[in-house]
Amino acid sequence: MRADVLIVGGGIAGASAAYFLAPHLSVVLVERETDFGYHSTGRSAAEWTVVRSLGLKRPIVLFGKPFFDAPPRGFASMPLCRPRGNILFAPPGSEAVAEDFIRDAGPLNPTLCEITVDRALEIVPFLRPDVIGRAFYDPDNGEIDVDALYQGFLRGIRSAGGVTRSGVEFLGADRRGERWHTRIGGDTLDVSIIINAAGAWGDVIAERAGVRPLGLDPRRRTALTFDPGFDVKELPPVDDLSTGFYFKPSGATLMVSPGDVTPSAPCDAQPDEFDVATAVDMFERATTLEIRKLSSRWAGLRTFTTDEYPIAGFAADVSGFFWLVGQGGGGIMSSPGLGEFTATLVRGAPWPARALELGLDASQLSPTRLVTASDPPSEAPLHYR
Repeated sequence: MRADVLIVGGGIAGASAAYFLAPHLSVVLVERETDFGYHSTGRSAAEWTVVRSLGLKRPIVLFGKPFFDAPPRGFASMPLCRPRGNILFAPPGSEAVAEDFIRDAGPLNPTLCEITVDRALEIVPFLRPDVIGRAFYDPDNGEIDVDALYQGFLRGIRSAGGVTRSGVEFLGADRRGERWHTRIGGDTLDVSIIINAAGAWGDVIAERAGVRPLGLDPRRRTALTFDPGFDVKELPPVDDLSTGFYFKPSGATLMVSPGDVTPSAPCDAQPDEFDVATAVDMFERATTLEIRKLSSRWAGLRTFTTDEYPIAGFAADVSGFFWLVGQGGGGIMSSPGLGEFTATLVRGAPWPARALELGLDASQLSPTRLVTASDPPSEAPLHYR
């Protein structure tokens, strides 16, 4: 069996890359799990936030915004993203955190504004006023319909002739001349290019293909939901800038996360009871509500590169191997941008003019930046949620 491109990893990153490639090349997308979107894609907080997307992440997110606003005809039967707003606060004594945030995010986001404690309580009445030292409001934050986006990508792949296969593990590959001889499940597949979109397993996939790993850093993030007993659909997300703790509406429930970033091996992440208890405690300290019964709890892995920015580019050491990893919790909102960038680079097409206007060129996404970097970044970028 032959194809132009094999994409390993059927999450949102792999699906978006396949979507943009399938109209031009023969594509096979494989996912080890029985269900597509089983890991991080199905466990995402699903926000569009440029305020929390600084450095290299900002142009990626902005480039993909038109796709969310006006997807191709027939892509989805409902809006992909709707305005939600976002309250971000720093507790008393965290003045430096507030100053750093507004210094970094303020000049880039003219609609971001500081609000009074009273105004924050008008928007979210059950917040405790004593936990808020300074508060900010971002009107541009949006809620992404993850299922509509993801299923739109999968339908688009198939309608363009691409192949999607779940329950198929990438077992290894050998480079033979200008092509790869790959082993997927019980089959072999001959392809020109392998795209590694395997998330936390990215280094594992690279080693199976004889490619030098990047030193990816998976980190566990925990979340829970509960029914507060009232309508939450118009509430915005609320973020504690000092800890990463946040809560937000999720359907008829509120979702709460302690903002944990626990290092983890690649795995089917499960919630730790201590992290769940921490989330409950942080929520009850920040609000006047009590969490008496959980509706659900889960954990997912957010995978980072050593400089904490995404990678989309060909490996420096082996031809025909493409890295698409390191979204660090922002894979949903970055997927239209990174998917289109991946298709552009794989096809050898001209780099999009709009990306250049946003200050992004292909070299900034290349894995060679990690190989050549002699020092870590002087300031850690603000993480995607």
